[in-house]
Amino acid sequence: MILHIVAGPKPAPPTVPYVHPSLESEGFIHCCFDHQALKVTERFFPKTGEIWAFEIKPESLTSAVRVEPSSLGESFPHIYGPINPEAFGQRIRIR
Repeated sequence: MILHIVAGPKPAPPTVPYVHPSLESEGFIHCCFDHQALKVTERFFPKTGEIWAFEIKPESLTSAVRVEPSSLGESFPHIYGPINPEAFGQRIRIR
């Protein structure tokens, strides 16, 4: 399972292609695998209250997804383009 983590109150499912600011600044949208979600949350959202994750269905993506190594010593999925609404699955509360 691929997850895209967001901070704040429970997000509504996107109805238009989702573009995260990292797509412009880094060229891709950061995601993680379900077993990495807590580690990512603790490292990148340590002082943030509510944290949610969207399940992303790779088979429904119209943008490319690549699993690539990171500075954390693990490989993470990156989505190279907007996430089309049909690729979003359930919302999962992490914290």
